[in-house]
Amino acid sequence: MSEENQRPSGADQSIESASAALVAFLDRLLDLGRPETMENLAATDITFSQLRVLCTLSSHGGPMPVNAIAEQVQLSLAAAGRTVDKLVCAGFVDRREDPDDRRIKRVSLTDDGTRYLETHLALQHDTVRRFVAGLPAEMRDNLCAALQPIVYDSVDHFLLEPEPGRKVS
Repeated sequence: MSEENQRPSGADQSIESASAALVAFLDRLLDLGRPETMENLAATDITFSQLRVLCTLSSHGGPMPVNAIAEQVQLSLAAAGRTVDKLVCAGFVDRREDPDDRRIKRVSLTDDGTRYLETHLALQHDTVRRFVAGLPAEMRDNLCAALQPIVYDSVDHFLLEPEPGRKVS
């Protein structure tokens, strides 16, 4: 194979460069909020799996059967069931029989679960706010100018194409 065929194209280099910069940025930003996140999790004895279940229920917008939760958070059905049990005991989720099929148990966030997530997200938003406040004005303006077209474009850039050969759930 010739050297020319091994060299990435300009588009590939652009993708790699932008991806590397964005990953480095997000890693550093997440590191800023990690102490508060860990403190928040420790104060409530919430595990990462439990947090993932709470976030899944919140983003779904309605009750979900345990098997759908398991698939979404990539846990076995048994592990998802145990995780939901602990969240029920903590008062963060509610589990009820499906009115159409009593064999199915539907799980939903309680008010306490919603408040917990709101508190968790408020900590993350505060971290981002403090980071942005520490940037020079010109960098803040540049950051805004770079992100707004992506976020507010008429095309949803957050819909990812599945990777070739990867199962879509």
